[in-house]
Amino acid sequence: MDDIIGEALDRLITVEMRYASGVPRGIIAPLYDAARQEAGRPLTTLAVEAICRAVAPGDRVLIVTGAGAPPFLPVGETDGPLGAVAIGHALDRGLGAKPVFLSEERNLGPIAATAEAAGLSVLDEATFDARPAAALCEALALAPADVEAQAEALIARHAPSIVIFVEKGGPNDKGVFHTITGRGRDRSVMASADALHAAAVRAGVPTLGIGDGGNEVGFGRIPEAVAEIQEFGHRCVCGCGGGIGTVVPADVLVVAAISNWAGYAIAAGIALTTGRTEALHSLDVEAEMLASCARAGAVDGLNGRQMKGVDGTTAATQLAILTMMQNIVDNALRPLSRGF
Repeated sequence: MDDIIGEALDRLITVEMRYASGVPRGIIAPLYDAARQEAGRPLTTLAVEAICRAVAPGDRVLIVTGAGAPPFLPVGETDGPLGAVAIGHALDRGLGAKPVFLSEERNLGPIAATAEAAGLSVLDEATFDARPAAALCEALALAPADVEAQAEALIARHAPSIVIFVEKGGPNDKGVFHTITGRGRDRSVMASADALHAAAVRAGVPTLGIGDGGNEVGFGRIPEAVAEIQEFGHRCVCGCGGGIGTVVPADVLVVAAISNWAGYAIAAGIALTTGRTEALHSLDVEAEMLASCARAGAVDGLNGRQMKGVDGTTAATQLAILTMMQNIVDNALRPLSRGF
């Protein structure tokens, strides 16, 4: 995928639509600019290149998602699962790879429902190995369990070609997880994505991080920018003495206004790179994914309501973003001979 297309997709996924108050606003463009300056090229292009370089038919890919914790987000939010599944669907349809979705046990219901809405059957491991259009869903341990040992075991058992984090929180330099509004989360309710990242690095497995706030895995690439740009970047409100920015990096970071949209953009890039346009899911599938995720209990991450919305944006907005991506893909694959 060339940088012209990557530029168009990056611009599309960084349109910010946040509420007038209650959450930090005006942060996406500067966070994107910082990540883009550090990376040097369109972020979507780099993500697609990393995936297509690493992944071969039959490979397993670990996709880690699921944001939030009880009581307000008891089974997670709608931002994350859809983007993760969009990538998993693209890996299956475009590259013949095998997606393995990882999250806290409480979040697996909405993730599995979203995957099945996209045509990925969530199966036991033996059946998953034997057929395409399949996915695994596995629970990540919570402290005080030995999360480092589990991370090592997951990397050893699945031998992933890449590990992808979609809207997955990482700890700050004090070891504390945070919400975008500066509130701390105890490690006993948050899976240690940092342990999985560290295990992947030790095994030489490339990593990709997607996020929209600075507290998600991947933003450890640009910690100084997060500290300066985020309202709670230097100091949170939980008393730990640090900011919300995570110290966990990734080989590639993609910044988006809504993390799902980055997943869709990466799926679009895989569709373009492989020439298999079906790798980018359809509008009907998108509508069913969102409805299924919400029916399974996921809520809009900004207002906390169980509804067909994502971070304060409507179902119609998700379809509009996807429609524009489909148009980008279709036109990029269609030569035109103008007679004038």
